[in-house]
Amino acid sequence: MHDTFTRVPLGTARLLPVVNRPGSTPSLHQRAELNRTYVMSLANEHLLQNHYLEAGLWQTRGQPQGIHWGWESPTCQVRGHFLGHWLSAAARIWAATGDVEVKAKADRIVSELGRCQQENGGEWVFPIPEKYLHWIARGKTVWAPQYVVHKTLMGLNDMGAFAQNEQALDILANAARWFHRWTGQFSREELDDILDVETGGMLEAWADLYGATGREEHLDLVQRYDRPRLFDRLLAGEDALTNRHANTTIPEAHGAARAWEVTGEQRWRDIAFAYWDQAVTKRGYYATGGQNCGEFWTAPNELSARLGDKTQEHCTVYNMMRLAEYLLRWTGDVQYADYWERNLVNGILAQQHPATGMISYFLPLNPGATKNQTNLPRLEKTYWGSPTDDFWCCHGSLVQAHSAHGASAYFADEEGIVLAQYIPTELKWEWDGVAVKATLTIDLQLDEPRRP
Repeated sequence: MHDTFTRVPLGTARLLPVVNRPGSTPSLHQRAELNRTYVMSLANEHLLQNHYLEAGLWQTRGQPQGIHWGWESPTCQVRGHFLGHWLSAAARIWAATGDVEVKAKADRIVSELGRCQQENGGEWVFPIPEKYLHWIARGKTVWAPQYVVHKTLMGLNDMGAFAQNEQALDILANAARWFHRWTGQFSREELDDILDVETGGMLEAWADLYGATGREEHLDLVQRYDRPRLFDRLLAGEDALTNRHANTTIPEAHGAARAWEVTGEQRWRDIAFAYWDQAVTKRGYYATGGQNCGEFWTAPNELSARLGDKTQEHCTVYNMMRLAEYLLRWTGDVQYADYWERNLVNGILAQQHPATGMISYFLPLNPGATKNQTNLPRLEKTYWGSPTDDFWCCHGSLVQAHSAHGASAYFADEEGIVLAQYIPTELKWEWDGVAVKATLTIDLQLDEPRRP
C-alpha cells in the first residue's frame, strides 16, 4: 500500500553517543547499550528452556540451576513468551548496528527452534502444549495461549524480515500449517468465541507472513483471525474499550493495520483509525502520554479518577507507539509523531532503570508515588524487575523498545528525508541515486542557565 511516509531501512541511521553532564539522564545510545548488554547476558539454554521442555529436549533429576523464573517458570501457563520478544529485539539490533555477535546468537537460537519443531513432528514450535489451544476451544480457562504463540511467531517473522534468516520463515510457514488446519474446523461463531480469549498479535503475525509469501492459506489465516466482535463495534463508533484489558486489544489494532498494508482492503484501514479514535482522541491521556490503570482502559476523559500505583503499563506504551507509527506513515500527520515522542520520554525512558536497564511494569502516577514501592506480586522491596526472576510481559516490550531507536528519527517521502524525532544520529542514505549524509546532534549547552 502507498504510504505518505516510508521507513528508511534499519541501519541507515546510527545512534550517536552523547557526552552527558554528571547526573544527567543517559542518552538513547546509552539506553540501547544497556539493552544490548542485557540481551546478550541471557544464556541460550535458558532462553530456550520451555521450548526444549515442550520438545522433550530438556530434563533434569536435580534442582535446575540458573533457569529463568517468574512468568518463564516451567510451571507458568505463559512460559516461553519472552523468547519471541528476545528474537525481535536481536533482529533489530543486528539490522540497526550490524552487531555480528548478536546475530550469531540469534541465528543459533532459530536453529534450535528448528530442532524443537522437528522433535514435535514438523509443525508445532511453541513453548506450551497444543492442548492449551484445544482447551480454550472447549471453554476451559487457560492463561492466554495464543498470546504466547504469537511471541514465537513474531520473533521468527522479525528474524526473517530484519536478519535475513531464511530458516526462521521456513519454521514459521511450517507452524502456520497447524493453525490453518486447526482453525479450519470451526464456524465463524466458534472462532469468535476462541478469539475472545486473548489472542495477542496473531492477526498481525499472519498478515506479516502473508506479506512475505503471498500464499492463499496465509490469507485464510488473516481472514479467520478477524475480530468482528471488537472491530464492528469500533467501526460503528461505539466505545468498545472502557474497562477492557488494554494490551489485549492494541495488538489486534496492529493486526488490522498490517492487514490493510498487505491486502489493500479498506475495512482494515478504517479499523486502525477507529481504534485510535476511541483509544486516544475520545479518551484522552495522562500528561506523560500513557493511558490505562491496572492494565484496563479507563472511561473517556476520566483518567484522574483512577490515578494509582498501577497506571501506564509499559507494554501499552510501547504498543500504542507502534500504532502511532503506522498512522504517521499513512498520513504524515504530526500528531502521531508528537504522541510517539511524549511516550518515548515519559514511558519508554521513564520505565527503564537508567543504571541497570531493568523495567518498571507500571509508572505510578498517584500523588507521592515512587517507583520503589511495594506494588506488584512477588516483589517485596522494589518496583523494578530483575534480570532473570520475573519476565513479565513488560520485560519483553522492554528489550524491543530499546532495540532500534535510530530508526524512529527519519522517514522518507516524495521530496526527500523527513525528520520525525530529535534523536542524535548519523544518517547515511541515498536519494535519487545521490549519496546523502546527515548528522543530528543535540547541543547540551542549551540546557545550561542563561546569564542575563
